[in-house]
Amino acid sequence: MKDVLITGGAGKIGYDLVCRLLDSRYSITVLDLESKLSRKKLNRVKDKIKIIYGDVEDRNLIFDLVKKNDIVIDYAGIMPPIADLDEKISNSTNFLGTKNIVDAINDVNPDCIYVYMSFISIYGNTAKTTKRLTTNGETDNPDDFYSVSLIRSEEYIREHLKKYIILRMPIVLTSNNYYLKHIKLNRIVNFITVKNMNEIVIGAMKSKKALGNIYNISGFKANTTIFLKNRYKCSGSLGIHFRRLYYGEYDDSDEITDIINIKYQTASEYLKELKKRTNPIFRIIKQIINFPAYLLFRYKTKK
Repeated sequence: MKDVLITGGAGKIGYDLVCRLLDSRYSITVLDLESKLSRKKLNRVKDKIKIIYGDVEDRNLIFDLVKKNDIVIDYAGIMPPIADLDEKISNSTNFLGTKNIVDAINDVNPDCIYVYMSFISIYGNTAKTTKRLTTNGETDNPDDFYSVSLIRSEEYIREHLKKYIILRMPIVLTSNNYYLKHIKLNRIVNFITVKNMNEIVIGAMKSKKALGNIYNISGFKANTTIFLKNRYKCSGSLGIHFRRLYYGEYDDSDEITDIINIKYQTASEYLKELKKRTNPIFRIIKQIINFPAYLLFRYKTKK
């Protein structure tokens, strides 16, 4: 039985991964900040996992945990908009936490595998052009604090480790996703469900071929305008889109699917499932509440 440490295991994506590994041949330790929400979530599975409340910035704690685990899956991080308020805030968890894990692996457990979760934003804002993205391509030097901290983390991992896997996520379809509220309209963008994202993670950490590589994760591609309109109809969810973020399309995502046998959910399958699990009354209420935003959205798509 292998020991797995999941940082950020009480988050939306991290907790789903924890649940998927419960019945596997892994001993799971979750590290996350203590809060009412994290306790509520993790208490559901407290009899099946080890729970550590702490911070990835705690160097001594990280060294102790890494020493006891065979695999580290790093979902810890401060996301926008908070991450972009101040460089020190973003640098703390998003880089210093990564540095602690890398240093710990080198010093106390060199056989440990590090699975680092990066994001498409490292390619920079390409709002004026349609850009095909590959792991061998250049970034557009993003200036937001969040993306810069991810780039620093990736560079530190590649410089100091051999047994690593870097997964650059597309937009993951969680509820209230920041990027769904600020995405550029009328563009083809990669989306992925939480389920599919963690299937990739589990497959990657089991594969020797994946070690020492960076992968772009695709999911499905959809036109942002059409997708957001259909999402509103299925769930009532819609934000006001004013930052117009856009990072391009992944063009080499088949590299990871050649290693991991996975069938991604399509946009229509995701929307059908979303509608099914959304209470019809709640959907109508949310549609009414978000109707002004929907009118603004429709206005922008006609411009």
